[in-house]
Amino acid sequence: MNYVQLCWYALGYLYRLYRQRNFINSYLLPRVNDVCSKFNYQPSKKEAFKIKFYYPLFNHVVNCENYLTIKNRKLSSIETKRLGFVSVWATLYDDFIDEEKWTEDKLVAIFEKKLPNNERTPKMNVFMAMDDAFQAIFQPTELYKQSLKLAIDWQLVSAKQLDNTISLAEVLQISTEKCGNSSLLWASIMDEDWSDAELTFIYQSGFVGQLVNDAFDAFKDIHDGGFTYIRKFKSISAAKALFIEECRKLNQAIYGCNGPKKFQLKTIRRMACIHAFGLVALEHLEKIDTKYPSPIVWENVNRADLITDMDFWDNRFKLIGHAIFLANLI
Repeated sequence: MNYVQLCWYALGYLYRLYRQRNFINSYLLPRVNDVCSKFNYQPSKKEAFKIKFYYPLFNHVVNCENYLTIKNRKLSSIETKRLGFVSVWATLYDDFIDEEKWTEDKLVAIFEKKLPNNERTPKMNVFMAMDDAFQAIFQPTELYKQSLKLAIDWQLVSAKQLDNTISLAEVLQISTEKCGNSSLLWASIMDEDWSDAELTFIYQSGFVGQLVNDAFDAFKDIHDGGFTYIRKFKSISAAKALFIEECRKLNQAIYGCNGPKKFQLKTIRRMACIHAFGLVALEHLEKIDTKYPSPIVWENVNRADLITDMDFWDNRFKLIGHAIFLANLI
């Protein structure tokens, strides 16, 4: 990939973000607002941002449309509606697990809609209504059922990341399984007969995406008491080396898919534009290796050293070079 091609992919993302924003405003948002009003659920500012904007927008454009690039097609109208509903209820369900910390039995009862009416909170009722809307336009497949179960199981296991004794190997396994199976869940909602090779690249893309998120969320994770690969590697340089290697594996997995090479290259380049953000963040964090004594007391690291600010032009310029670098990894 060269600079001209990079500009073309960047413009493509802007167009897709604009188109998906229109879908959210015209179709999804009125339905979410109606359901919230019906059940008297008033999401906090943070919750409203997640369910009404962030996840329906970026999951659609950054993840799902990239999976279909290997097929040289875009999401259909019905697929877009399904993914919109799931983006809402999946976010709410994550909150039940991570923030509200319901028991496993209650989580099952919520998902299967077997919880007695008098025990249902407004938020639970909104979750169930969004799932009903999804189920009305989707016939669950075996891939969907399997991926859903594994994604939820590993989301529950991820609570171990609040334990400071967790090992690096455990952190990486949780990130791989949780996010890999979540990516397979999104893929299962599309009307596609995915090959094993395609499922492999989609699974790997979920892991790489989590590595990007953890690099950008370093400050939040540390002050929430969480342990990601950022804290568990002996150095950020080693963490960066892992990231680059996993991006290489992703590219190799995409090249392993059947189909014209031009579709493979297009998929790799689109994903590189996103994963380059992770490399920018890791290079920013890498300064911690030499700025602070080892072993690092992460709670004492300055906020500015943990947060990667993309408003700075030097980070934006780095993003361009890193996108080209990752797109050309073999």
